[in-house]
Amino acid sequence: MLADLDLVTAAVMTALVVFVAGTVFLLETVLRRDDRAGRAWALGFLGAILTSLLYLAWAADPTAFWAVVAGNSAFVAGTGAMWIGCRLYNGRRNGRAIAVVGGLTAVTAVATLLEKPILGDWAGAAWTFGALVLVAAAAGIECFRGSLGGMRTAWVLGAVFAIEAVYFVLRLVAFLLLGPDDPAFRTWFGSVAVGMLTVLLIIVAVVVTSVLRAGRAELRHQRALAGVEDAVTGILTEKRFPAALDALTSTALARGVSLAVIEVRLDDLAHIATAFGEEARREAIVVWREAVRHHAPLFSVMGEDGEGGIVLVTAATSPSTARREAMTLYRGSFDALGQLSGVGLPVVGVGVALTDVIGYDPEALLRVARASAVSGFSSADSAVVVARSADG
Repeated sequence: MLADLDLVTAAVMTALVVFVAGTVFLLETVLRRDDRAGRAWALGFLGAILTSLLYLAWAADPTAFWAVVAGNSAFVAGTGAMWIGCRLYNGRRNGRAIAVVGGLTAVTAVATLLEKPILGDWAGAAWTFGALVLVAAAAGIECFRGSLGGMRTAWVLGAVFAIEAVYFVLRLVAFLLLGPDDPAFRTWFGSVAVGMLTVLLIIVAVVVTSVLRAGRAELRHQRALAGVEDAVTGILTEKRFPAALDALTSTALARGVSLAVIEVRLDDLAHIATAFGEEARREAIVVWREAVRHHAPLFSVMGEDGEGGIVLVTAATSPSTARREAMTLYRGSFDALGQLSGVGLPVVGVGVALTDVIGYDPEALLRVARASAVSGFSSADSAVVVARSADG
């Protein structure tokens, strides 16, 4: 049984695995010019390393209560950094999220100190478990929305956070109802069991975040060449496109012209890189971009939209016309990608947001088109989804 495993031995095993896996990710962060999401994830893995080392210090010397205080705080802060990294990957603002993580970390530290006379080494446990449930659940949800939600690789990371959240819910309930000295609690929710679960989840998390970061690095490389690509393909960079969209919607509103914002997205790019290599992934992106450009409506404006996304703005004489143009983009992309050899066919989703339905707010149009394209990945009816409301 897990409870029969020596605590110090289990702590050493956990610390070793976490240290090696986390250090690999940290070294990659130092050696490459990483984006903000990668740096936040690196902080998360650094928090995991500190947590495992601090708990090891406590296991080796039970009188070192300072290690319990610092370990509980680092556990919450590290998981919170992973959540913030997911939000950064999705391009979301993080002022409030950082405040939440900081607040939960501070509350955990204070509660651990205050409960020491009553609970001893288990001081602050309930607060730590509760904080971990909150940030892990929030991180898991973030993996199923935005750019991450459009990649099945990110769903694995979401599952990691979901498992963590559920486990700590159960651990919190068992702690409050049974207490830390109960044999059942020690077997399934004691420090040894948590260490074994941590080993499993940390390995999966390092692999998945490394794949996601590799995909983002490729996108940054494409943007570095954007000055040339804009002139050749007419696809604006993600930085330049919002200004063009804002100008188009303002002009269309003033003249009473209806527009369609069409998002074409690819899924499984990270999976292709993992299974077939970066060369195959780059080839798929080049073929897909050329197909979108070739089948784009005449006089439409095109721009990048994050990982594996191209958005187009065109005049919409009617919803049916916009849908036909979206179907043309889908079939063109699907047929072009189907010609690739030795590469699993990426999933294509196309979303359409109409000004007649959404209005002329450029941010709302882009958000709804993106969400509709992601919905097209798993839609049972059609890979082309025309939004019927501002909610998608």
